[in-house]
Amino acid sequence: MRRFAWPDGLSAPTIAVAAAGFLLCGVGLFLNPRATLAGWLTTALFLLGFPLGAMTVLMVHGLTGGRWGDALRPPLRAMVATLPVGLLLFLPVLTRLDLVFPWVGADPAMLPEAVRQKLAYLNVPFFIGRFLACALAWLVLAWLVVGWTAPEGDRSRQGTTTGYAIGLIVHGLAATALAIDWMLSIEPEFTSTIYALLEAAAEVVGACALALVVLAASRAIETMPGGEEDVALGEDVANMLFGFMLMWTDLSFMQWLIVWAGDLPEEIHWYVLRGRNGWQYLLWLLIALQFVVPFFAFLIRSVKRSHRGLLGLGAVVLAGHFLDVVWRVRPSLSAAGAQVSWPDLAAFAGAGGAWCAFFLYLWARPDRIAVRRRRLVRG
Repeated sequence: MRRFAWPDGLSAPTIAVAAAGFLLCGVGLFLNPRATLAGWLTTALFLLGFPLGAMTVLMVHGLTGGRWGDALRPPLRAMVATLPVGLLLFLPVLTRLDLVFPWVGADPAMLPEAVRQKLAYLNVPFFIGRFLACALAWLVLAWLVVGWTAPEGDRSRQGTTTGYAIGLIVHGLAATALAIDWMLSIEPEFTSTIYALLEAAAEVVGACALALVVLAASRAIETMPGGEEDVALGEDVANMLFGFMLMWTDLSFMQWLIVWAGDLPEEIHWYVLRGRNGWQYLLWLLIALQFVVPFFAFLIRSVKRSHRGLLGLGAVVLAGHFLDVVWRVRPSLSAAGAQVSWPDLAAFAGAGGAWCAFFLYLWARPDRIAVRRRRLVRG
């Protein structure tokens, strides 16, 4: 039934790509530090979304159950275990916050009134403290979730409904802080009460799409039995991704509708910036990949029963998720409009290569996650 086996050595090319990317990023920090950190932050947010979204899906499955979650559990657990790498990627940006966030080091008198009212929250010590608190909460939660979802023979503790529910609450608060601090505060005049939910939904879509790609590449899930009679496992997994995608679409549309109806200049500017200088073309491509194409494909049962169809669906949604992160984060950090620069490619190669190498290392041998967990328990 297996179509592909991931060899341990498969991570070697990604390590080489990461090394080249790190080297170029080092050069970029001297030649154009702001552009390099802008590309690095965008990539770091994209990669951190995988373990955070995977945690969400695993905890939701812990509350609801279902064969779809049992199938997705191995790649999702591997994603959760990459959380330390995802958090470490933010350290370069922490060293030069002033190059990314306009409120850092600025004269308060020169800032707009809407931003000055937020300076009690937007200050560097409090910003760093919140990040450290969120990182600690996520690390503890990731350790718990990995233990709760371990294979039966390797499980030293059992997740409970209460545990999963509390975990989702803690995770939701930390994800809200992440969205406000590392995304919204790049443009501190913009305010959105939906944005944190939108970011959480995007993380779930990205994690589920990557899990589908990895799972379909390694197992024939299109022929395995699903949760109901005459339903393939691939259909169950694809239908869950379809539901997560629709949730993201609904939240994205609601934010746009509320901003449009409010007609406030400081909020409308967020969309105006992303609707010109080439960003509008990225938006249309994003809509096509993240909604239009997969929407119709998810409605065709033969696609969800096809090996190539499942791989294609996962890849298209994953590409759309990446464009979504770029479209939401990058425009305010680029004065030249929507263009790909070599610091962007270097950051993607360095950070992306490092994360992929670690993910493949864990995915190739799932017992590596269990061994790490047992050592922590014994210690």
